Amino acid sequence: YMWSFDGKKFSEVTGPIHFEKDERLRLILVNDTMMEHPIHLHGMWMELENGASELIPRKHTLNVKPGERVSALITADAEGSWAFHCHLLYHMDAGMFRVVKVA
Repeated sequence: YMWSFDGKKFSEVTGPIHFEKDERLRLILVNDTMMEHPIHLHGMWMELENGASELIPRKHTLNVKPGERVSALITADAEGSWAFHCHLLYHMDAGMFRVVKVA
């Protein structure tokens, strides 16, 4: 298997994903596979947009089920380089890994 983000495994990307310091972002994860992917972002919280107005769960890991689309808000408040990956380690080892750089 080849696991990836945006159709590119880690060995095919040329650099990190760049976030501006204190930038507010919306991350949309689409799982077009038949396996669940627990997606982990180091250093920052992901706020799961669940339609419950102010009751937004803050997560470091989002479970994205097969065929599911998940939306999360992120405030890039932690400078540095951070791992962003599937927490199933054999998925990460097969390419489902990126680096997020906040500057």
